[in-house]
Amino acid sequence: MKKVLPAVASFKDAGYQSARSGETMASIAKWILDANPSFLDSPSDEEKAGLKDGWALRWQELNPAKKYTTDYVQSDNGSLEITLAYCMSYSQQAFGQIKNDDPIKHGIIKKIRDDFNKYCSNRMSDLKIAIRRVTNENKTATRQQAKLWTTWMDDVFKDAKARCKTAQARGDETAPNEIVLRQAIDAFYAKLK
Repeated sequence: MKKVLPAVASFKDAGYQSARSGETMASIAKWILDANPSFLDSPSDEEKAGLKDGWALRWQELNPAKKYTTDYVQSDNGSLEITLAYCMSYSQQAFGQIKNDDPIKHGIIKKIRDDFNKYCSNRMSDLKIAIRRVTNENKTATRQQAKLWTTWMDDVFKDAKARCKTAQARGDETAPNEIVLRQAIDAFYAKLK
């Protein structure tokens, strides 16, 4: 079974479909915020488990189970079907034990578990981005004014002094001593006058 991607006929169609997709994510984000206003800071274990169950359904649709022979060679006629549910059914300890008992089986299961965990992490990131957008929807952002150049330069030199001290403490021979650095900074300011 191949992954089915949405049919896109043109850039106009791509724009329309992406707008709808964004609206769908926004409505999901609003629903989550209604269910748990502090979801971004503290989603419950039950909420995370529910999301993971939903992502598992979609992941399995996109990544159909594969069949293997009893020697774990992939084959359309194999008698073993390795599903996401099967791979995730192992506790961490039981999964680790497979590595010693059957390294080939462990490798197959590990790939699926790793791929699914990455998928879940990416979906959670997408969800949190959508929730932040919804949360910040009606807030006006004020742009922070840039510092005066001399203030910025003072901060740069303050940071340079601190880094120099740290570099010397760890034995970095390329770092100048504090007196030489201070003299260089004073010379820099004197040149600007």
